[in-house]
Amino acid sequence: MLIRNYQVSDTNDIVDVYKNAIMEIASEAYDSKQVEIWSSYPKDTDQFTKRLSMGITLVAVDGNKMAAFGQLHPANHIDLLFTAKDYSRQGYATAIYQHLEHEALKQGVSCLYTEASRISKYFFLKQGFTIIEPETVFLSGVGFERFRMQKVM
Repeated sequence: MLIRNYQVSDTNDIVDVYKNAIMEIASEAYDSKQVEIWSSYPKDTDQFTKRLSMGITLVAVDGNKMAAFGQLHPANHIDLLFTAKDYSRQGYATAIYQHLEHEALKQGVSCLYTEASRISKYFFLKQGFTIIEPETVFLSGVGFERFRMQKVM
């Protein structure tokens, strides 16, 4: 496993990991309409490339295959932590998370935040996060339950 900084040339592979994670993993906790809408993002690759270029985005690579990615942006917010189904529960997300947390600590952050899906909330609980509150967000008129979480460091 290699953890490295995101490069613009990674964008298409990251989109593939993102869609795979939603269609193959998140589908266990969300209905087919939710999965369809959620996996349709990103529609604009250029805009997604700009989003991935903000803050610190890390990727986990197995040989020449993209396994997972995650982002710290701003310095106190963990975002976009996704793992492809074939690499789930093998430590890829944990490795990325640990690197991002280390970077946050180096930047003087004392509390991290995230918004976790029904599935990822268990991952974040294992990392020491607590649930602040559940919330519902709407994409294309369809509600998605997620959890605002924090970790005091």
